[in-house]
Amino acid sequence: MESDYRFERVMKLADHEKQNLEIEYKQLYEQFDQIAHRLIDLVDQKESIQMDIQKKMVQAMRVDQMTLKFSDINKLELLIEETRKYFLSLKERLEALQTKLQEKTIEVKKYKKLKERRQSFERKQKIRAEMKEMDEIAGRRAANR
Repeated sequence: MESDYRFERVMKLADHEKQNLEIEYKQLYEQFDQIAHRLIDLVDQKESIQMDIQKKMVQAMRVDQMTLKFSDINKLELLIEETRKYFLSLKERLEALQTKLQEKTIEVKKYKKLKERRQSFERKQKIRAEMKEMDEIAGRRAANR
């Protein structure tokens, strides 16, 4: 029974680690989702400014206005690039965490399967012991008659 206790502790520890990984994964996924939306918004802003420039170029546009618009586009491009790099790093972390979580899930399932097998083996052993005891009792009764 001592080995069962240690085994149970290992299984609970693995399950606890799995739960912590799930929480970490959910938090990282929410952050990833927010950055993805931010990146989409920045690209939309850039496209909006570019379309505005194209519309105004058909008409007359002052040089200082054009310079300001191009400056805005350059700032947005830098911000988009920084956000994209952060997005990709989050994606890598998320994928690594997902792999770790899958491994931990498999580990927990293995422990549970081993526990089920151990319990099944112990039940069969108990039934065999009871049957042997009943045979011995029946043998003694038969010998006493």
